[in-house]
Amino acid sequence: MKTILAIDDNEINLQLLGNIIRLHYPGYRFIKANNGIMGISKAKKELPEIILLDILMPGLNGYEVCDILKKEKSTSHIPVLMISALGSNPAERTKGLNAGADAFVSKPFTVSELQAQINVVLRIKNVEDILRKRNENLERSIKIETHNYLLKEERIQQISENARQFYWEVDNQGEFVYVSPVIESILKTKPLEIIGKMNFAGLFKTDEKNTTVLLSGQSGFKELEIELKVGNTKRWFEINCFPFTGKDGKYFGTRGICFDITKRKNAELARVRKMKQIQQYQKKLRELNNKITLVEELERRRIAENLHDSLGQTLSLAYLKLSAIETNGFHPKTEKALTEIFGLLNKAINESRQITYDLSPPVLHELGLISALKWRLEQIEQTHQVETKFIGENINIQLKKENTIFIYRIINELLQNVLKHANATEIKLEVEQRRYKFRISVADNGIGLKNNFDNSENKTGNYGLLSIKERLQSFNGRLILKSEQGVFTLVTIEIPIKNN
Repeated sequence: MKTILAIDDNEINLQLLGNIIRLHYPGYRFIKANNGIMGISKAKKELPEIILLDILMPGLNGYEVCDILKKEKSTSHIPVLMISALGSNPAERTKGLNAGADAFVSKPFTVSELQAQINVVLRIKNVEDILRKRNENLERSIKIETHNYLLKEERIQQISENARQFYWEVDNQGEFVYVSPVIESILKTKPLEIIGKMNFAGLFKTDEKNTTVLLSGQSGFKELEIELKVGNTKRWFEINCFPFTGKDGKYFGTRGICFDITKRKNAELARVRKMKQIQQYQKKLRELNNKITLVEELERRRIAENLHDSLGQTLSLAYLKLSAIETNGFHPKTEKALTEIFGLLNKAINESRQITYDLSPPVLHELGLISALKWRLEQIEQTHQVETKFIGENINIQLKKENTIFIYRIINELLQNVLKHANATEIKLEVEQRRYKFRISVADNGIGLKNNFDNSENKTGNYGLLSIKERLQSFNGRLILKSEQGVFTLVTIEIPIKNN
């Protein structure tokens, strides 16, 4: 049975959460822990679907518990929903998200608010679980096929070491003058049936140039692969030969050897077919990932619209109703309480508006990519101690709607990486349009990277960039990274305009 784990040092809070889970999620088993160490232990043992985590606890606090869970391989995929009175502080929410939390609910909360957050996190986790399972199956398939291929290669090598082969010699006219007897067991033909003939079975007719070179006596050739029909089957042979001359340098003929490479060739062709299948699987996986991203974006937008139309409107109406009350004549304590309520309502309105924009910025859907990127930089400059610069705001980029969403999320992820890891004071975002493509660059003056991203290696710490690279490949884009440690980092994405 699926489980939901709550970690809180307050028993009353645990009882409240337990009642909510049992009432609204009857298909889940509720388990609890009253401190961080016990919570980590239960998470490793039970592997719950979601963890409801308090921040202020003795011993390990919520941030430390979340960081440990996300670094542990067995629990890193479990979503963490932080629940705390500190959630009203943007700095604390940011700290929680940086620690690895997937969502944040502020105390006091309504049951519907908590339920909505849990539903969103569970939906995203279900999709991620499906994708992770398919990735595991694909990796397992690749390992099996690689192992089988290596076994075939080993067999081929053993066969090659003991391969059947036949020697031959042709004169300066191209007629066979000698063929080794083993040819009878290989080509089912007796040597006497070959001697005196030219280009037997098409040995030298595969390439007119090779035939000309062979008979001119200028040179031989190495590792020429040909396909011959032997009875009702086809076999592959590799030909190596060299010319021989008399003492006067006159060309006498050519001597050579034929190796039966049918098994090796068939294995190579099978490997090529299998690699094409794997590439098709990878393409389908990227397409699935794109669909998941679109579904997630639609869900984000739906939640954002619900927050704006329901919670946001309700808060605004409450604020207007309270504003209509004449506060004169009330007891000072009442006036003070009303003033505090005004402040809290105003803060809640602003925070709900910010959450709405963070989930699905309307500017992206209404004004397009350039306006959304410019707005995002303005948000960063307002909420972080970072100076930003935007170049290219007059460029008009026409893209499919889904690709606009993908690119915005990619750029936002790059900006988040800068804020999390770069320790930068300046960020520059530049958009360029060329004849057949456009480029978006994110540059910062932070600590840089130890190693530049290498497309051929999965280096530790580069998995986020690898994920971006995979997403870009779905619409023929590419990622370019330049960095100097302690000086700067420049990440550029290129998107072809055609078909996008």
